[in-house]
Formats: sequence, C-alpha cells, structure tokens
Amino acid sequence: MAQAVKATFDLSYKDQPDAQNLDHIPGEYGMPVLGKTYEILTDLHALVHEHYVRFGEVSRVNLGGQRGLLVMGPENLKQIYLDPERNFSTEMGYAERLGRFYKGGLLLRDFDEHRMQRRIFQSAFKNNAMKGYVDVINPLFKKYIAEWSPYEFTFFPHIKKSLLRSVAKVFIDLDDIGPEAEKLNDAFIATTDGLTAIVRKDIPLPWLKYHKGQQGKRFIHDYVKSLIEMKRKEPGSDILSFMCHEKTEEGDLFSYDDIVQHVSFLLFGAHDTTTSALTHMVYRLAVHQDWQEKLRDACVSMGKEFMDYDDINNMQILDDIFHETLRLHPSVELMTRRTVRECEIGGHRVPANTMIFIPPCYNHKMDKYWKDPEKFDPDRFSPERSEQKGHPFLYVPFGGGPHKCIGMHFAAMQAKLFMFQFVQKYRFRAPDNYYPKLQHVPMPKPADDLPLVLEKIQ
Repeated sequence: MAQAVKATFDLSYKDQPDAQNLDHIPGEYGMPVLGKTYEILTDLHALVHEHYVRFGEVSRVNLGGQRGLLVMGPENLKQIYLDPERNFSTEMGYAERLGRFYKGGLLLRDFDEHRMQRRIFQSAFKNNAMKGYVDVINPLFKKYIAEWSPYEFTFFPHIKKSLLRSVAKVFIDLDDIGPEAEKLNDAFIATTDGLTAIVRKDIPLPWLKYHKGQQGKRFIHDYVKSLIEMKRKEPGSDILSFMCHEKTEEGDLFSYDDIVQHVSFLLFGAHDTTTSALTHMVYRLAVHQDWQEKLRDACVSMGKEFMDYDDINNMQILDDIFHETLRLHPSVELMTRRTVRECEIGGHRVPANTMIFIPPCYNHKMDKYWKDPEKFDPDRFSPERSEQKGHPFLYVPFGGGPHKCIGMHFAAMQAKLFMFQFVQKYRFRAPDNYYPKLQHVPMPKPADDLPLVLEKIQ
C-alpha cells in the first residue's frame, strides 16, 4: 500500500523508457523493429486468436514498434482496469501515439490528476444537459439524412461528416456551414491521419501526414482557445460553456490549457468512435434484413418523428443491436496501459514500464460466455439472456474502472437518435455477396467505406 500511495506523487515513471526485456514471458515479437505491425493492419483479430492459442492470455509481442504484452481475459482486465494498487498508467500507455496529438486529454491523465480533471465534465453529461443535446441533435440528423438521395453511395464519409457537424454544434455551438466548419473538418481529418504516420517528426514538409496532423492540432487548439473568454462572459448550453464554468477542488476555474485539451480530445473521440460504431451497425443491418425490419417496425410503432431523451434507454431492440454491434466491432480495438512498477499479471512477472495491449475482441468472442460468438445475434443482450453479464469485465467496448469512457452515454445516444430516423427514412442493403475487408487503423471500418443501396420509404 505504501508503494501505491507513493505512485500518486512520484511521477518519475513518466520519464522512463518502455521495458524491452520480456523474453521470460511466452510469445514472439515478430519482424525486427516493426514487429507485428503488418498483422495489426491486416487482421488484428487473427493475430489475437493466434497468440491466445499458442501462448495463452498473456504473451509478449511487438506492435507498431513497441514491445509489450498482449493481455486478454476478464480476470486480467479486472486487475488492470480497477487497478487498486495503481500499477497501470493510462497516460504512458497512450503517450507514444495519442499523446503526440491529444496530450492532456482525460485519457492521458493518471490517478489523482485524472480524478480531479474529471470534475470539468460533471455538468456537461448530467441528465438536464443531455436532454438539451437531444433537442439540438434531432433536427440536425433530420437535415443531414434528407440530403442523402436514394442511390448507391458510400456510407462512411457521409456519416463521418454528419457526426462531426452535429458534435461541433453540441460541443462548441459551431454552425455546420461556412468556412470555419470546413476548416475544422479538414483539421480533424489531418489529425486522424497523423496518428498513423510512420515518420513521427514535425518536419515542415506539406506532404508528410505527421506534419499535416500537427498543423491540424494547432488549428483546433487555437480555435477552441479563441472561444473560451466569450463562453465565460456569455455562456450557452454547449459542452464548452459548461467546461468554462466548472471549478477545481480549490474553487478555481479550470485553465485555458485544460479546457482546450479536454475539448479537443472529446471532439476527436466523440465523432470518430461513434462513426465507427454506426458504420458497423448499418453494415450489420444492411446484411441482416430481418433485424432491419424488426427495428423499423419498432421505431414506426412509436408514432413519432424523433426519439426524446426518455425513449433512448427504453427501446430494447435498438439497445440490443447497438451492443451486439460493439461486441463484434469495438470502436477501439486496442486499449493500452503501461506498468508503473513491477507487478504480476496472469502468473507472469511483469517489469516496470511494460506496455500492455488489451484487445476487447478476445473477451467479446469467448465461447465460454457467448453462445455462437461469431454470429450477429442481438437477442444475446436481451433481459432473458444477458450473456454480457457472465463476468463484469467480459463486455468492455468502453473500457472499465476509473478510465471508463466518460462520453459513452453520449455516444450511445447519438447512435440511437440517428438510427431511429434513418431506418424510418430508408430501406438499405449492401451489394450482393458483400463480404467487406475490414480496416483496423486508424479506426475500424469496412475498407471500402461501406457501399449501400438506399430506397426511400414513402
């Protein structure tokens, strides 16, 4: 316990390099330098399955040039996510990639600092605020969906742009037309592309993804920072306004830098992860027409144009489809931590400063808990079956413990509000014999962006 208390104040672990000598743990690193980067890019699920079959739930690996441990299984995740001894740093787990663009975001803060910084969100995600967001989002989705003519088109770029427009309105009260909205959209695209750059140095060459990503980050930061003083003088009902008036435990307003870092990361997380979730949700319903019709019938039977806030958690079939989609296609396919000190995971001695890679897909397909786990079967989340309750850390699309996604209810709300309108506006199907190749980086989605055929419902 003394060690755990010390970790709260001793921040020297942030200055240490990643542990490299993990040879005492079963596994394999893969190719020199790059390790198993190719396998991540082509089929992460196959890599995870292979490591489990050959080495068990804990194995050494090199992913994207970082050595670490691939850790699976609900008991291991319980230890890491709850982290009662403060052995696992989220900040250092994400520092190498996300930290280069979103340093200071809530996911990149540890322990007491993380607990204190969560206060900045306490009003933004309360029920009254969420009800207000519903009133903003519903007419926006109506407008966006109406812009989609019934023809063959690719779903992913349409929903990505629509979600960014709606999130920008809810988060910073930015209208979805005009040059500022376009610049913000371009900045987020550049930043997301920069996350996957192989050359991670800010060399001022316009064709380098990392440089363009850093430019995008600076634009987002400068733009959000320019709004803070106005929001403090004339607050609205957007999330930035709430943050500008939250106070620390000492009674001080949060700093400009804190607000900018949190809003920037929240904008990224809220639209990218929900874009992935909705793309896979629509893909599954385009293939499983029976479930599409069931959902449409349930939505039509409510006899209303929009869902209101109280409807969101009272529509079982929509809830089940949403969760079954995230079981099969978690929007974050690899969660990371880094050990603060030597500890034990799954019976293995793990050195300090060891990277931990957590793939939710393993837990989400364990046949010990899930019946026919490869099958799309939303009924498994019904109250009668509730297969996700087989273990508290079995179903983990939003992580767990203190770092469980603070915006998960907002993400679910967005997805449900969209689907309620979309299935009543269109019937949709995938091309015949459609078996998409899945892309895993920078976000999971069909590699061809999900071509659809829309049929307008009269």
